Amino acid sequence: MKCFLAVFLIFSSAAMLCPENSGSAILSFKFFPQDAVLRIDGRDGREVLPGGNKAGVRTFRIARGLRVLTLSAPGYHDKTVRVDVSGDLYLEDKLERADSLLVLAGETPTGTMPKSVVFTRDGSRLVVPLLAERGVDVIPMDGLVPRDRVELTPPGSSRRGYVEPALVEGRNEIWVSQMDTGQVHILGGETLEYRETVDVRGRWSKVIAVSPDEKLAFVSNWLSKDVSVIDVVTRRVVKVIPVSGVPRGMAATSDGNFLYVCIFDTGNIDIIALDILEVKETLRFGPGAKRHIVLDDAEGKGYVSDMATGRVSSFSLADGKILKSLWVGSNLNTLVMGPDGRHLFVSSRGRNNPETYLKKGPDFGRIIVIDAAAMKIVDWVWGRNQPTGLAVSPDGRHIAFTDFLDDNLEVYDISGLYEKTASAADR
Repeated sequence: MKCFLAVFLIFSSAAMLCPENSGSAILSFKFFPQDAVLRIDGRDGREVLPGGNKAGVRTFRIARGLRVLTLSAPGYHDKTVRVDVSGDLYLEDKLERADSLLVLAGETPTGTMPKSVVFTRDGSRLVVPLLAERGVDVIPMDGLVPRDRVELTPPGSSRRGYVEPALVEGRNEIWVSQMDTGQVHILGGETLEYRETVDVRGRWSKVIAVSPDEKLAFVSNWLSKDVSVIDVVTRRVVKVIPVSGVPRGMAATSDGNFLYVCIFDTGNIDIIALDILEVKETLRFGPGAKRHIVLDDAEGKGYVSDMATGRVSSFSLADGKILKSLWVGSNLNTLVMGPDGRHLFVSSRGRNNPETYLKKGPDFGRIIVIDAAAMKIVDWVWGRNQPTGLAVSPDGRHIAFTDFLDDNLEVYDISGLYEKTASAADR
């Protein structure tokens, strides 16, 4: 197993004297689980305003100087950090569940607002589009450092808005959508050098999906409410297809006959017939906000996440009827399936800040593991502030996800899930 470097988020404010005691400071601490006990130098911390925490933050009076802080909670591994307290301090951290089969492998900072993530074809690197930066971060799996930046926005331009990546495996390319410009930028999969830009003829481009034969790429355009169809070889836009609402996640059937399109503003799903490049049917699954979709043609099922209802649902590809629906968590984002089709992974951002989702809310988010056949939750781990992008490595041994408001990337080893499944099969 590779060794990773874990980088923990520590935020501190400017030093300020406490009026009651110049030898102390106020520690503001957001941690999960929220019922964890904080020990300061081996003694239980005493809250300044018990029960008065705002946005999940608890406050403690703490002596200045070098302090040893330990978080503990039943069913979790303890965590100890050492801090030099010179003034008021703000910290955030989380504990790892003792019985989870997902094991934290490492964390690393990213650029501002990491919207999504994808593994390179060989699994050696991670590509992270940045919503508030000029391009994408490239992060090696081996150690998660050093981080490199591929600049895609011309110097001096205010354009940002990099949203979603897609791997075109046969050509060893990574395509990245840019919301601000309605463009897709193409990078070489080995060197990740910039190759070409395609104007998709849509507004606020988001998700990119690729046909099974990799001849066509599809781009969902949020504001223009359409899907651009691009010839992968010629880079030419073949057609722009109007859909029934705001499109987001998409997935093509393995036979290349149909493209399923999540409609965010209604909660429905449009089905595009790829022989005529037109919407053939709309599955009336709303109201809701469908966000991501994966298909399992072998089982004749589709799976879709709904951001508004917090549910993941399975449905029949034969008749379009809902089979099972499972409440998973608040503000569901990315939904992906492991390579063997056994597990679904979904990112839940947690509850929003009442003012705006662009500010940290009261919760850390979570990554939830669902048994696809049984449609039940079998594992989960805490993320940080708004886990959003999510990807499974090509070998199925790791997941990576982005914490959107923390400018952070986390990697977990998920091989224990498969070892448990294999052990159960041997019984």
